[in-house]
Amino acid sequence: MRKNPLGLSGLEVSALSLGTMNFGADWHKIGAIDDKAASSLLDLAVERGVNLIDTADIYGRGASEEMLGRLLKGRRKKLLLATKVLGQMDLADPKTGGLSARWIAKALDGSLKRLKTDYVDLYMPHAWDFEVPLQESLGAFEKAVKAGKVRVLGCSNFSGPQFKAAGGAFHFNQVQYSLVARFAENDQDPKTPLLAWSPLAGGLLSGKGASGRRADPDAFPYVAPERGAAVVEVLRRVAALEGSTCAQAALGWLMGKPFVASAVVGARTPAQLAELLDAKPLSPRAAALLDRASEICSRP
Repeated sequence: MRKNPLGLSGLEVSALSLGTMNFGADWHKIGAIDDKAASSLLDLAVERGVNLIDTADIYGRGASEEMLGRLLKGRRKKLLLATKVLGQMDLADPKTGGLSARWIAKALDGSLKRLKTDYVDLYMPHAWDFEVPLQESLGAFEKAVKAGKVRVLGCSNFSGPQFKAAGGAFHFNQVQYSLVARFAENDQDPKTPLLAWSPLAGGLLSGKGASGRRADPDAFPYVAPERGAAVVEVLRRVAALEGSTCAQAALGWLMGKPFVASAVVGARTPAQLAELLDAKPLSPRAAALLDRASEICSRP
């Protein structure tokens, strides 16, 4: 699989990376998978050239990290491991979340313990913390880098102005980006490397219709039904032209964006993951068709 530079971090990441929000917990109603299923996904991902595994401490409030800690033995050196901090880990204790220096230090140690590793390759605040001064958070992150617990700092769900306010502390931003969620194009500096989460809009862009999680009105992430339906109709036509599935075409469109370093995909079965990992950049004509369709459907 093609590897892309992650900004000026010195690391290269696979064009597609494996998200683990469903490892060990039914987080956001996505359906949990057990150790056996997760292990088969990791095996396939490594075999197909994926080198970035994405998690967060809040996924299952530690469940995803704990499962990865059990399964990464023998695989760790082949992979770049990313995790995040911010979410409240104990609902009864508001101090178990946020981006205070105290909590970042404690949360990172907790993540490392659950992941059974001495360091993480990528570490991110999961979003902006309006309660804590930015410089306090940045100082704690830099301290973690100096201590060898973190290789590269990034952020997640920061707006363009928030990313800029960090003054170059972060090498990348992980944001929602897909054919039906293109707001990052207007918000982020085009020079900022992005990791795209929910590149298939919670399964909507698989083209399989409103079934399962997507049929739930509270599905995450939310996509306006009328906008999604219009884009999916064009996506089906493009997929037929390209000889691919809808999911592969949607990922192929993302893979053609120079500012997208990696798209984070999730799956429940090896068959699902294999389909996604077969995605390839689209032909210029197909990419232009999807650009036009998604731009029109994104207008107010």
